[in-house]
Amino acid sequence: MKKTMTIACLAGLTALASAAGSDGTVTFNGTQPFGGANGGGEFSMSSLSGPRLFGDFQSFCLELNESLSPGTDYTFDINTAATGGGVAGGNPDPLDARTAALYEAFANGTLANYDFDNDGDGGQSGDLNRTRTAEALQAAIWEIEQERSIEDTTSRQNVRDLANYYVDVLSQQLADAGLGSRVRVLNMYRADNGAASQDVLVLIPLPQAGALAGHGLAGLAVRRRR
Repeated sequence: MKKTMTIACLAGLTALASAAGSDGTVTFNGTQPFGGANGGGEFSMSSLSGPRLFGDFQSFCLELNESLSPGTDYTFDINTAATGGGVAGGNPDPLDARTAALYEAFANGTLANYDFDNDGDGGQSGDLNRTRTAEALQAAIWEIEQERSIEDTTSRQNVRDLANYYVDVLSQQLADAGLGSRVRVLNMYRADNGAASQDVLVLIPLPQAGALAGHGLAGLAVRRRR
């Protein structure tokens, strides 16, 4: 059973039909210094242009079968679903509320057992550095989004333990506490040729969150599907 976020207004459906990559441009800087395990995040991103500027931010990917190239610029659409790829969930594939809650806690620097200061005391047993906790969070996101299981993502038992804690316990607690409503998906396209690329997560800054109502991204609701 997957719990998803969906747009609760018809204006959102109109927005999805607009020209691809019309909401701005970002650069994918790469996965260093903490990402890259198993092809996932943390990803280092920088906002370049558009009415919604996010500055420099760290992100994670949603879809297993799409990619990004370091040093490349991407145009994007702001959405509440992944599009055009993925191994499960359909197209579009609405963002799961638990994924959104985990990412908002990460972006706020409050995600439990995540080694933000990289001193090696993250994880369930206090023995994971930031790279390994990033590996766990990416594994948890792929599990929730039905892209790949935690066991198929990593062979490290302590990373699996943290990822399973995120999926089985913490994600629902955070969602129940109201986290995740400010998280959106960036559907990205290469700026040089328009090719559809990886979808990543972003936290909408508070001053801009209210302004999204005019762009069909207000009124997020949570629904369940099997």
